[in-house]
Amino acid sequence: MRISTIAAASLVALTALPAAAQAQADYRAAGTEPFWSLTIGARTMRFEAPGRAPVSVPTPRVIHGFAGEIWQTRRINVNTNHVRCTDGMSDRSYPDTVTVTIDGRTYKGCGGEPRALPGAGPIEGSWRIEALNGRPVVRGTNPTVSFENGRISGNAGCNRFNGSYDFARGRLNAGPLASTRMACLDRARSLQETAILNLLGERLTVSSNRQGKLVLSGARGRTLTLVRSRP
Repeated sequence: MRISTIAAASLVALTALPAAAQAQADYRAAGTEPFWSLTIGARTMRFEAPGRAPVSVPTPRVIHGFAGEIWQTRRINVNTNHVRCTDGMSDRSYPDTVTVTIDGRTYKGCGGEPRALPGAGPIEGSWRIEALNGRPVVRGTNPTVSFENGRISGNAGCNRFNGSYDFARGRLNAGPLASTRMACLDRARSLQETAILNLLGERLTVSSNRQGKLVLSGARGRTLTLVRSRP
């Protein structure tokens, strides 16, 4: 059977990504200490880390190795190994262990999608925000978030917020969020509150770690770790 020109072009595009990425728009990897993130799309591969300018290069043809996939360019080399990986902070489990070498420097981390929670039930209820981007919240603060009947509400540290949300196939979409406007006199509290509200306004992946904590993951590897509040 002859394959049409459009179908053939689609097949060529898919061969540039691993199986995990073929099922979604992008393949993502990230690491901590130092924090970094990598996104591999059909056309562009982008690396980001604090303290340096992002690096974007055209996505090369993938090399299917014995243990995983390999991408090689002049500035970025990526090697994935299909061995389960945890990020060391939230204890989420990923399908791949990833090594990235960029401009001669090596970064190690995890790749692929973490195990997503099915249905809406797992996020329903009240939660205490325990960590932001893998680090404990500011001492003396008690940020919270609740999910109930399609409504999200909580306290980001200084101000209360509320809005609507939907949750499907392990993805959480909330907002726009409305909040009170009481000033945060402490700079650390203010920065934390801004980070929490900004992250909750993104499309988030929802997963659980081995301690049963809820992990909300946004762009560039940013996370909120939640612990269910006691009744």
